[in-house]
Amino acid sequence: MTADTRRSAPLHGSTGHDASTAWISWLRVVAIAGVVTIHTVGGTASMPGARETVRGQAAILLDIGAIFAVPVFVMISGALVLDPTRYRGAQAFLRRRIWRIVVPLVVWHLWYYVLIVVVMDVPMTPKAALVAAINGNLYSALYFFWIVLGLSLIAPVLIPFIADSGAKGALVAGLGFAAIPVVTIATMRLRGVSTVLTDLAWTWWLPYLGFFLLGWACRGALLHGWSLAVVGLGSTALGFTLAWQWRNPEAPSWLQTISPVSYYSLSVLLYSTGVFVTAHSLVRPAACSRRSRGRARRRWDGSSGTPLSASSPFT
Repeated sequence: MTADTRRSAPLHGSTGHDASTAWISWLRVVAIAGVVTIHTVGGTASMPGARETVRGQAAILLDIGAIFAVPVFVMISGALVLDPTRYRGAQAFLRRRIWRIVVPLVVWHLWYYVLIVVVMDVPMTPKAALVAAINGNLYSALYFFWIVLGLSLIAPVLIPFIADSGAKGALVAGLGFAAIPVVTIATMRLRGVSTVLTDLAWTWWLPYLGFFLLGWACRGALLHGWSLAVVGLGSTALGFTLAWQWRNPEAPSWLQTISPVSYYSLSVLLYSTGVFVTAHSLVRPAACSRRSRGRARRRWDGSSGTPLSASSPFT
């Protein structure tokens, strides 16, 4: 084996990656549907007096019920990106990721700048647009690019750690990093301060580092029987509880203090992780493997299109 071959070799041998992660395509569809739902009904859910109408209540249930979508997307990214068997070194990794993330980030920022100035007719100089982009408030839909960019830059540090520590090490580290925003949010009133977890666009990834690591840690977590029923029903109950709690004056103050409806709260952490693990457990790996082999045969015949993940910067 030559030096160049050793540098490009994965940290560990192949473990059947394609078959073991085929279920992620289905979970990605669910997360995409959740994002679309949030952007569709969010305006109705946020209207004054929404809880007093059936339409408003339905919008709140759909909007907050889909709050798992962004954390699950981050967990999906972690489940795929942090795989030591696909890692060929920091240089090759970052070269590939930059092409898939930075280019779309620049293109979409330019697109939304044109949208704001031309379509929305809002005066904005290029300098003002650049400042807004750096501060992360050019357009709200762009924030996920910055999250994935930051996590991708830190991934070359995390992957060797995972190769040495395994899923248990990733689980401990993921829970530790996830606890930082959870505790910060839960103790705000006790400390008598308001908090800003992230100030600039390029620091938005920090509160999601726990989700990123948990995505890899939970990638092989398959539940069966009662454990699957408990986690599935518990996650469903959390979703309804979050929808009931959001902007509800009847919700107890201690709940709003300790775990408000936020991407950084304990309730959303448990809810999102529960959705991730339940979806993985319900979509049987054996069935996914058979479907993957069927798609591979169709690709050989030239009868299928580009895979869903081929052009996505988030995996």
